Amino acid sequence: MPNVHCLETSFLVDFLRGKEPAVNKYEEIKNEKLVTTSIVAWEILRGSKLVGKMKEYENAVRLLSRFRVVPFTITSAKIASEIEHDLKRKGKDVNLIDVLIAAVAIEEGSILVTRDEGYKHIEGLKVEFY
Repeated sequence: MPNVHCLETSFLVDFLRGKEPAVNKYEEIKNEKLVTTSIVAWEILRGSKLVGKMKEYENAVRLLSRFRVVPFTITSAKIASEIEHDLKRKGKDVNLIDVLIAAVAIEEGSILVTRDEGYKHIEGLKVEFY
């Protein structure tokens, strides 16, 4: 059974921009089950829309349509609250968007694909860096 890889914002942005590390990682995992989160989809679409880059926005919409977009659920909310509590207790910086993305990936049982080192502090999250 293939692994489930959850594609995080940094990965998708780098992939859309043709950055070699992201393209190489995609080649490595393209035959696995690939998903992303509703939070990542929002981040990707928001960025290009806010700055008026409609071609980038349309490319992002096309790319996102290739993956199942996993929603943020009540279970995700519970997991996120546990992650935030744990990070604060340990004195770690808390990026709330990253906490929400991590919670969805944990709920999905997937491996988060990212270059963001902040995710390494989240217990129970499987991460692959590129």
